[in-house]
Amino acid sequence: MARPRSSPGACNESVEARTRWERAMDVDAPEPSHRQLATERAFAEITEDTSFGTEGQRPLRRRGSPSPLAWSDLLHSARVLVISQTGSGKTYECQRCQRRLWDKGEPAFLVELAELAANKLGDLLSPEEEQRLEQWRVSQSGVATFFLDSVDELKLTQGSFKTALTRLAKAINGQFARVRVVVTSRPVPFDLDQIAAILPVPSAPEAQPTAADFADIAMGMAKTDSADEQAKPWRTVELLPLSDEQIMLFASGQGVGDPEAFLADIHRRNAIEFAERPQDLIELCAVWRDHQRIGSH
Repeated sequence: MARPRSSPGACNESVEARTRWERAMDVDAPEPSHRQLATERAFAEITEDTSFGTEGQRPLRRRGSPSPLAWSDLLHSARVLVISQTGSGKTYECQRCQRRLWDKGEPAFLVELAELAANKLGDLLSPEEEQRLEQWRVSQSGVATFFLDSVDELKLTQGSFKTALTRLAKAINGQFARVRVVVTSRPVPFDLDQIAAILPVPSAPEAQPTAADFADIAMGMAKTDSADEQAKPWRTVELLPLSDEQIMLFASGQGVGDPEAFLADIHRRNAIEFAERPQDLIELCAVWRDHQRIGSH
């Protein structure tokens, strides 16, 4: 995975918080465990009428969202924008997904947009990553996935979103049809059209019907499109809050001896909105370990 350097003034999740989150979730376990399966985060489609409130606030979407999406759904799309507030776990989720793809032998890379705006992509990759990227370039097959983290942090460093995207476009030699791009951000304004302009999704050539297709149509047996064929080339999603089960599993990993009592106290004190965000949940767990109760919110 690319090793991003921290940017001055950045307000993204701290490295320490990310490390504690990973430790709690057993991300290094060799096989998927019950804990890992239970902590699979869900996403929800964001539509034009989704309300985000003021800058920095969570989108006004709550638990129990209809038709939640998983990473397996998102990765069918060529361009994905993940929008959630600070502390929700966007960076960690991208790290984990990138690691899964990498371990399967796929070219998958995670870089900070703030760093990409100031450096060539190759300067942000390890030698092993550079080698896999070059293998992908010359293979003329396969899909490379790029996780571009934190538009909001890029804005804080006064970096150029356009420059970062252009550096990626140059690095992939214009092979837009063979890349999947995932961009993360807090709900802050930025020019989404720049992604379409600099990293466009080429239109797939329309398949010509075969004799067998005509025969199926004549017999009323025309095939419907598969899930892949119906996949949206563009998706904008929100990372949904942690569920009660995920909160308890996380708390157990943080050394909370009685996760059920911990969760009950969270609900009793109307602190669920804080507990649904991993970064804030870490602090609630620390308070509980010291006092066997959480403060009022």
